Amino acid sequence: MQAKVLEAELRTETGKNASRRLRSKGLIPAVIYSHGKAEDIQIDSKEFSKLFKGRISESVLFNLKISNKEEQMAFVKDIQFDSVTDSVVHLDLYKVTKGEKIHTHLSLEIVGTPKGIKLGGQLEIHDRTIDVECLPTDLPEKFTVDVSELSLNEAIYAKDLKLGDAIKLTSNRDAVIAIVHSKKKEEPVAAATPSESTDE
Repeated sequence: MQAKVLEAELRTETGKNASRRLRSKGLIPAVIYSHGKAEDIQIDSKEFSKLFKGRISESVLFNLKISNKEEQMAFVKDIQFDSVTDSVVHLDLYKVTKGEKIHTHLSLEIVGTPKGIKLGGQLEIHDRTIDVECLPTDLPEKFTVDVSELSLNEAIYAKDLKLGDAIKLTSNRDAVIAIVHSKKKEEPVAAATPSESTDE
C-alpha cells in the first residue's frame, strides 16, 4: 500500500495569537519532534482531513514533506480538538528514523459476535489499543481481534494476541482486551403488602 504523503511548511511565528491567525487561514499549527529536537510547522487543515478521513492514531504512518526538504516518515503522537467545533487545533508529530524501532500504540479492531452472547452474556471491551515496539515497516495500521469464540466468563488478554515475531508487546501482558460477562439476574420486586383497613 502506498504511503500517505502530508505536506507542511515551516512556521516562524509561535504563541497563541500566531496560532489563532493560522487557524483562521485554514492551517493547523504543529510541532514535529525527533530525538529531542523540535520544528514548528503548519499544515493545511483540509489536506489533513482528506488524508486521514477521521482515522488518526499512532499506528498510522505517513510521509511528511516539509517545504523543499526530503520526505520523512512520521506519525501523530498527540492531537488537540476544539471543544465546540471538534476541528483539529494542534498536532504533535514524531519523526521516524529508518531502521530504528519505535514505541507506539497499535489500534485494535474488535470483530465477531461472541458465542456467549447467545447464552445470555454481554461483551465488554476494555482496550482498543495496545503498546508495542517494532520497526516502522512492521507496524500495521490496525490489528484485528476476533471475539467469536468467547463463551460466558471468557476473556482475551493482551498476551493472547498473535502479533508475530516482528512486533513486541510492551503493554501489561495480563491486561484484558475483551470479556464476556454473565448478565446479572434482576432481583424480583416483592409485591407490596396492602395495608389492612379498619372498619369503624
